[in-house]
Amino acid sequence: MKNLSLKKLITGSLIAAQLLSPVATLAQDIELSEEKPTVAEVAPNNTPNRLITTFNGDPSTQMGFNWYTTELAEDAKVWVSTNEDLSDALEFEATAEEVVNTYGERDENGYFIFADIEYDEEGEVVTDDNGEPQVNGYYTDENVSGPEWTSGSAVGSLDLVEVTEYSYKANAEGLEPNTTYYYQVGSEAGETSEVGTFTTAGEAGEEFTFVQYTDTQNAYWNEHVYNEAAFGADTVATALEETEADFVLHTGDVVEVAEVEDEWVDILEQSKESILQVPFAVAAGNHDEYALVYGDPQLTTKFNEHINVPAENDTIDGGSYYSFDYNGVHFVVANTNDNKESEDNPEGKALGQEQIDWIRNDVEEARANGAEWVVLSYHKPLFSKSYHSLQDTDVQLVREEFMELIDELDVDLALQGHDHVISRTKPLNYVPTDENFSNGVVDEAETTTEGDVEYYVNPQGTIFVLPNTGGTKEYDDIYSKGVEHVHTVRPNLDWMTQEDVDYYNNLFAFGGQPQESEAFDTSHSNNRDSAVQNFAAYTVSGDELRVDIYQIEGNLHEGEERTVSIVHSFGITKGGETTEEGTEEAASEEETTEESSEDSASEETTEESSEESSEESSEESSEESSTEEESSEETSEESSEESEESAE
Repeated sequence: MKNLSLKKLITGSLIAAQLLSPVATLAQDIELSEEKPTVAEVAPNNTPNRLITTFNGDPSTQMGFNWYTTELAEDAKVWVSTNEDLSDALEFEATAEEVVNTYGERDENGYFIFADIEYDEEGEVVTDDNGEPQVNGYYTDENVSGPEWTSGSAVGSLDLVEVTEYSYKANAEGLEPNTTYYYQVGSEAGETSEVGTFTTAGEAGEEFTFVQYTDTQNAYWNEHVYNEAAFGADTVATALEETEADFVLHTGDVVEVAEVEDEWVDILEQSKESILQVPFAVAAGNHDEYALVYGDPQLTTKFNEHINVPAENDTIDGGSYYSFDYNGVHFVVANTNDNKESEDNPEGKALGQEQIDWIRNDVEEARANGAEWVVLSYHKPLFSKSYHSLQDTDVQLVREEFMELIDELDVDLALQGHDHVISRTKPLNYVPTDENFSNGVVDEAETTTEGDVEYYVNPQGTIFVLPNTGGTKEYDDIYSKGVEHVHTVRPNLDWMTQEDVDYYNNLFAFGGQPQESEAFDTSHSNNRDSAVQNFAAYTVSGDELRVDIYQIEGNLHEGEERTVSIVHSFGITKGGETTEEGTEEAASEEETTEESSEDSASEETTEESSEESSEESSEESSEESSTEEESSEETSEESSEESEESAE
């Protein structure tokens, strides 16, 4: 076990997700101790922990597993059986990798130990005669509270402890399709996990359901204050209770600071009951590679140390990209952390050229093999109701190319994260930047209604979905409040006109921020106190797909009853051919007449109800170059914001 120096931790004054600030900014007084509390050792844990079951290979015949122990288990393996008592189990050996994880220093009672650092009037760190930061004293998070703390703005400096551990990966192969299996991981000579279960994928066209949630993003400093992992765990547990999903898709930011191993432990262990029920498909988020000190090299292998997923092109860069087929539906998981400048990616785009080429070839091959549906998932959004999608520099650099590719490949759904709001677009087609800044134009697809749910019939565009957050951090739907509000809360978007805002709003059929907060009056907000979480459920049955976005409300930490409801639904149907005007040419004349009359009336209704702000404006182009230049030049005031949000 090794301590990392305090000096390293405060270099540049910024911690990955917050400015170091004096304790005096807290809502309550905290008594400082001159002496640092005794640092407790990180307790060893040789029971398989941080276990997660993931797709790695063909989900109908293969399954991946990842877990940790403190000491090396020489005979680590996974047992897989069709019997709950694991009789007649198949055995698959695991590969162990020695890793050095870093945990936050804690006192003997388990509370984090923070140092209060001295700052001068300009906000610079004051150093002593030895060039070391001047520490005013120490305190723990035993009695802290208030929005300044939960948001991270008043959190002190945390020292880390290095602990050598072992990350295990195992892949089960040769399984039978459409079969329920039970499994256990561990060691014959040592300890084993609880028994989990999963069901392999079936035949193409068979009905299945999956759920999407995102941005669980639990921050270490809130573990004892407003535990965020509890909300993330409750979100996925509720999703499984409500939908009986076959698997879970997480669209990134599993944790807040990847370097602080406490966060991985907190979210994966609190979510264990759900993880033991179904497999997960996970996309990497930007926080899943963040170091504790903002500006330090990002930890590009952390995601893949915890999540056993393929790495196409042998590329691990803050995550990896991969694909799989489930009951004939082709899923592509992209990696928007692929933004480091390199020979492949000299501009630092969110996706490098090698990944773009791989996505194109992968989807084209899937279509050639008969895939009727293509679902793309990734973290950083192209279209959302908050600011990241139009401001993140690395996204803007690839925006036009990526959107054109999505349109060319006829992707049905693009599932996103990063902006903590609900966003669901209408079907969108690509349009060049010189025609419109957003690179999106609405596909006026024919619609029909089943019950009270609107279905798009053979849409030619892609629908982009972002189901808010499974955690507690909330942003605001800034565009619904008009251009002046946009300019106030995000000065880097001052190139937008009201006409731009109206046009952008009209791309969405549904969206907003369900968490009410006065903070949204003057800010896009960065609060981490939301008691409202969302997830989306997707059911695919042959040529029909239905999406239900659920909302869960209630404060877990105040004993409130958690309620769940569906707040928005839509669907897509396929079949027959579609003309350029978007009218379905059905096989039967009777069907054509019946559907076109219904859909014509339904289209008018939905166009009125789906517009959130104002009527569609003309497609006047704005200079994207100003977006890119301004989004990379932060004012001193915004740099503290961006240290927490810089690509969330």
